[in-house]
Amino acid sequence: MSDKKVLKTVILPVILSVVIIVSIITYIFVGNSTSVNAQDLSKNVTANKVSAETLPDDFIAATSDFSISLFKKSISASENSLISPTSVALALGMTANGADGNTLTQFKKLLGGGTLTIDQLNKYYYTMSSNLQNDKTNKIHLANSIWYRQDASLKVNPNFLQANADFYKAAAYKADFNSQDTVKDINKWVKSNTNGLIDKIVDKIDADTIMYLFNTVLFEAEWKNAYKTANVRDGKFTLSDGSNVSTKFMHSFESYLKSDTAQGFIKPYKGDKFSFVAILPNESISLEDYIKSLDGKSFLNFVNSKSDDTASIGLPKFKYDYEVSLVKPLKDLGFTEGFDSSKANFSKMATSSDGNIYIGDLLHKTFIQVDELGTKAGAVTKVEMTETGMALETKKVILNRPFVYAIIDNETKLPLFIGTVMNPAK
Repeated sequence: MSDKKVLKTVILPVILSVVIIVSIITYIFVGNSTSVNAQDLSKNVTANKVSAETLPDDFIAATSDFSISLFKKSISASENSLISPTSVALALGMTANGADGNTLTQFKKLLGGGTLTIDQLNKYYYTMSSNLQNDKTNKIHLANSIWYRQDASLKVNPNFLQANADFYKAAAYKADFNSQDTVKDINKWVKSNTNGLIDKIVDKIDADTIMYLFNTVLFEAEWKNAYKTANVRDGKFTLSDGSNVSTKFMHSFESYLKSDTAQGFIKPYKGDKFSFVAILPNESISLEDYIKSLDGKSFLNFVNSKSDDTASIGLPKFKYDYEVSLVKPLKDLGFTEGFDSSKANFSKMATSSDGNIYIGDLLHKTFIQVDELGTKAGAVTKVEMTETGMALETKKVILNRPFVYAIIDNETKLPLFIGTVMNPAK
């Protein structure tokens, strides 16, 4: 068989943050009622009731490490970048339920620091997803689905589908991958679950592709204190090459953040469940060098550095999308076997008489828009399985040069989205 792409991750646009990732089986996700022509297997799989658990410190630390490590490996030094670690983690978590042997060991090391089991990660991802969507003020929607080829040679493990139904509320579809209607159905599912912000994730289905796993995260939120016209003024943004571009800056007073190497601020969205965090490296430190020094612990420490100090801030308006293959970033992080057609072990997912199953590609595509009213961000991740084949002193933080930003869950401080702005005018 040809050595074709198998795992793809894509991030699509939404208001502040939106993510789409691979999903698994059952149509149990609230709002996931997209009508498609494919055979819906949800009626054949009843998800077991799962109780949310308190997220332990070791999970938060491991997830923060994964988020920042993936961010560092997947950004571009020359353009605006954005990933949704949440989307990628959920997609990989679903996929990990089909892994065994050393492939499973690498999943556990990648996602859980080597100390958390997949059973634990399943429970914690379920809790994390439930908590993220427990927001009656803003629109937060996560959805998962699994699509697999209608082929007698492919035998999908029912336990794999069950685990993803239980913990990821994944819908499952069996479809004719030779039909263009399946491509339309997949894109329709993505468009529906991202509120139209992302309308396409698949152009065509290769002959060796036997399965897709998708996760979507939709985030639409307004600022707790929206900007008025008088708060928006023209300004100059200095690019990394020293040249300047004109852009609109939104001015306000926000809670101040500081470390030895950077300063920033945290600006809440309505409902106080999510916040926008900005990180501006000290002028003597390039953005590239700052990001190299960043890790999961220092990110959490920075977010937790919030004090009673208030900063006069200038936030440029920006809007852009970003697309990146995560195969090399994940390999650089030590996850290699899943992409190796001869070593990958996904025997708990499915078996195929036509060859070994592995991950061919992982594509991540994102979109974000930050303006006076709030934020829109979106992301989609596709995993394609293939067979071989105010204070006493007011600080000032003006984001007028390249900076890092994140959209965080205020409870865990974990980034739903994290990115860089190299040029807000693009």
